[in-house]
Amino acid sequence: MRIPSELSVRAINDGIFITKGMTMTRLIRRIQRSEGHLPCFRTDARDFCQDTKETCEWADDCKHALIAHWQR
Repeated sequence: MRIPSELSVRAINDGIFITKGMTMTRLIRRIQRSEGHLPCFRTDARDFCQDTKETCEWADDCKHALIAHWQR
């Protein structure tokens, strides 16, 4: 999946280098870390996460992503 340009610009502004083959998930986690947040995007933490779109800008993309059958 191609990383959206607005996400790339944000990463560059935060001083994050985007490497070849970097996934959007990994980039979002690096952005979270650089902004002082737990890098939890699409990790097991989403099973217990109480954040909403108002408290976490990534909540909708994180919680509604497909989960592998073996992880359910």
